[in-house]
Amino acid sequence: MMDALMGFDPRRAAKFAGLGALLLFLCWQHVQATRIGYEVESTRRQARAIRSRVADLRLRVDETMAPAALAARATSKLGMIPVTPDSLRSLSGLSDGKLGLLPRLWARLPLVGPARS
Repeated sequence: MMDALMGFDPRRAAKFAGLGALLLFLCWQHVQATRIGYEVESTRRQARAIRSRVADLRLRVDETMAPAALAARATSKLGMIPVTPDSLRSLSGLSDGKLGLLPRLWARLPLVGPARS
C-alpha cells in the first residue's frame, strides 16, 4: 500500500538501473579508449626514437667501415703499411695435388674471419 502511495514501480526502477549501468559502461569505455590512445602515442614516440637511433648507428658503421677510414686507422693506430708486390708469395704446390688434405684445406681458409654481429 505504501508503494502505491509513493509511486514506486519495479519496471521503472529496473529501467533506471539499466540506464545507470549503461552510462557507467560508456564512461568506463571512454576512459579506457583515452588510456589506450595515450599508450599508442607513447609507443609510436619510442618507435620513432629507436628508428632514429638505428639510422644514426648505421651511418656510424658506414663511416667507420669506409675504405679511406679503415686505411687511415690502419696506418695511424696499427702502424700498418701498404704491401709491395714483391713481398707477396705464391703457393705453387696447391694445384698439382702433391700436398695432403690438411694443407689444401688450410690454404682455402680465409685470412680474415666473418664479421661478428
